[in-house]
Amino acid sequence: MNDNQTEKKNRRLLRGAAWIMMPLMMLAAILLASLQTGASSHREAPLISKDPYADNTDTYVWVPSGQTKNIVLAASWIPFEGPEGGPNYFEWDDRVLYDIHVDHDGDAVADVTYTLSSRTEVQNPDTFLYNTGPITTLNDADWNRRQYISVTETWAQGAQPKNTPRVNRLVRDELTAPVNIGSKSTPKYANLANAAEFSMRASNGDRVKVFGGQTDDAFWVDLQVFDLLTLRGQPAPIGYSTGNNDPVDSVSGFNVHSLIVEVPIARLTRGDTVLGVWAGARRATMPVLNSAEVDPESTDYVQVSRLGMPLVNEVVLPMGLKDTFNSIPPSADLTVYEALQESVEDPEVGNLLCALYGVPLPGDANNDCATEYTAGTPRTGRGDIFDIFLTGMVLADEFTIQTRNGPTTLPAGFNVNRPANVVPAEMIRINTAIKGNLCPRVPSRLGVLGGDACGFPNGRRPMDDTVEIELLAVAGAAYSVLDGRDTDFTFNPDLISVLDDGIDANDVPFQTAFPYFAMAQSGQEHVHQNPGDANSNMAPVGLVNPTRSDSSAGGPGSPVAVDGGALSGLPTSVLSAALLTVVAVALFKAVQLRRQVA
Repeated sequence: MNDNQTEKKNRRLLRGAAWIMMPLMMLAAILLASLQTGASSHREAPLISKDPYADNTDTYVWVPSGQTKNIVLAASWIPFEGPEGGPNYFEWDDRVLYDIHVDHDGDAVADVTYTLSSRTEVQNPDTFLYNTGPITTLNDADWNRRQYISVTETWAQGAQPKNTPRVNRLVRDELTAPVNIGSKSTPKYANLANAAEFSMRASNGDRVKVFGGQTDDAFWVDLQVFDLLTLRGQPAPIGYSTGNNDPVDSVSGFNVHSLIVEVPIARLTRGDTVLGVWAGARRATMPVLNSAEVDPESTDYVQVSRLGMPLVNEVVLPMGLKDTFNSIPPSADLTVYEALQESVEDPEVGNLLCALYGVPLPGDANNDCATEYTAGTPRTGRGDIFDIFLTGMVLADEFTIQTRNGPTTLPAGFNVNRPANVVPAEMIRINTAIKGNLCPRVPSRLGVLGGDACGFPNGRRPMDDTVEIELLAVAGAAYSVLDGRDTDFTFNPDLISVLDDGIDANDVPFQTAFPYFAMAQSGQEHVHQNPGDANSNMAPVGLVNPTRSDSSAGGPGSPVAVDGGALSGLPTSVLSAALLTVVAVALFKAVQLRRQVA
């Protein structure tokens, strides 16, 4: 056989190997994606929990302390990013669009959307390394797997400011920061993170700041709360009577990917000072393995995740509604409210607090641990919860807040954060007129419930303790000032020290200037611990009634059983190992052929 014939034969063999490898690699990508598991606190719904790269973790909107002219919009995705998660470190998904939506007229439709898209570029595909040496600048040749981001500002027709196009390219295909690996790979990570902050002038002169990359997870929670509302650190029955009862921040030491935008308030508001904000993720409808094939301008996307108010989809909505909620816009909430009503106006968390711990509920005329409501008629049950989550708050009774100049009593009828022409829909709402001197000198982590009108649920700051605020709200802490129709109900203030998970702050300090979130934690330095106070420091229990009838009403809906077929009985680790073995063997054969050709 002559050299030409040998070369042709080898080429045929290589082509054959390539055709074999293509379906194997596609199968590997598809199966490995489907077998991914996570330990996230932000696993709001069954479907999105299996798609962590499109999973919203939290949404924030606040006026920064000391400022009166700017507002910050922030959202995070990709829960439980272990900083040491190499060699394939966490990154934006090039097949996903990450959105922050703003409604400025209360109609539950976005008037402006900030969207992040990404593009990944590998410098040297012949190494498994994320970086081949220390990364000292964003364009360092040692950074092998680079990621570029684009951020657009898209206005609804006619909603944009004067002298502003409908679509603005705020960031155009710029390098974002790498992940924070450790002192060898990212020795001066703060410099890299700072270099990935973008500041630009919009066409009308507005100054806009943007960051899109890895940050510390700004949320904190002890996830054992999902063990039948256990609050570690409290004596039993609210805490544990045996085993570990020390509170621990379950998301400490982990990172997320965040889009943070700071803009002038005047750029977003139109007469009404109240803004509605929610975030989401849209995934490309056509699965592709090569990110270079994804064009955000021409690819079709479908919404797969949505998050406004914290913990709504995790603990307010029942299992049967979670995936549906993630797929619909806020403008559709009212059309499906008949299915949502029980979850909002007789929340299951309240049923559990009453049944397990004897916490009385407003509107529970039958003493059966359930608030009565009229099916099909909104706001006939828990009007306070309805207002907080769906319309914004107007005071039904006077309420005293702490301001920079001391306590101030707000009258009944005071509009905390309800748009003038509101369409009920779930999102975070913020009254941008409540700022400056209306904020206390020392902010309260309990937000409005702590007398701080500049905190959650009037917007949401990173420092707001949303877990405890929402537990107290469900227990009726805001009932008398937002609803009050059940005149026999009185909230017991002693519950403030009982409905406390012992985790009162983030595990690392927030930054005082843009981008505000703490810098991404290092794979070298992180520790997954943020313990709360010792048990001896917790308030004693004895303030709730020990006997109440069992709850008769949990949320509607139930988990749906899915038949996974023959593979469902095998552990994912076995399937992954088997698949990787097949791929490894095929790769080995391909390398042998390549060497023969060479």
